[in-house]
Amino acid sequence: MRLVRIDWKGNSKWGILDADSVFSLEGDLYGDFTRGERLCALSEAKLLAPAEPTTIICCGLNYTDTIEQLQIETPKEPALFFKPPSSLVNPGEDVYALPISTDVRYEAELCAVMKRRAWRVSESEALDYVLGFTCGNDMTLWDLFQRDARLTRAKGYYKSAPIGPVLVTDADPYALRLQGRVNGETKQDSNTSKQIFNTAKIISHVSQFTPLMPGDVVFTGTPRGGHCPVKVGDVIEVEIDGIGILKNKVVMG
Repeated sequence: MRLVRIDWKGNSKWGILDADSVFSLEGDLYGDFTRGERLCALSEAKLLAPAEPTTIICCGLNYTDTIEQLQIETPKEPALFFKPPSSLVNPGEDVYALPISTDVRYEAELCAVMKRRAWRVSESEALDYVLGFTCGNDMTLWDLFQRDARLTRAKGYYKSAPIGPVLVTDADPYALRLQGRVNGETKQDSNTSKQIFNTAKIISHVSQFTPLMPGDVVFTGTPRGGHCPVKVGDVIEVEIDGIGILKNKVVMG
């Protein structure tokens, strides 16, 4: 099933996408729901980020081909950092570069959106807590990371985490082709099967020290070719098979 969040008559509304039509979602998004009346064609809908998180947590250095590219030691545990909810960006909207940075980079990623509170869950049951999967782009102010030796400013800045366009409830996170493009040129082409820590492992690991709540977003890392510099005016696309294409333009914030 494909879920969307749209701007419907000035309000945020969840819907069910069937072919090219958006139907209302009746009931509890995080519980039992059914398909209601047809709202509009997908082409007529203004898509919003398909999550309403209190927490966005990301895993870095999580692909074997990235480790090979960077020639570093394979992490023994997931390398984690947070982005604030203010970093979230809707599909099709602009992502920010900032005047305090001269080196902006993007990272194409698979994201999981949580369905229910996950606290100290096992890896074997972790995916039961996931509502669905979507595309994500983890924007980074690379020179600030080098200057600070920390990720707070480099990763946690305003409008640096677009996700979308839809949320797919039955995607297989273990074998999805993932591509990243800048101005139509392919920079990344890999598969989630090359992850060091799969989605279930990351969720379980996070839940051992903090609960993940309904609507929270988990970024699962970027493959080889990520950390690619971009500039104002560039258009970034993240494509995941079976989910779709997330497209955003870089502007100066």
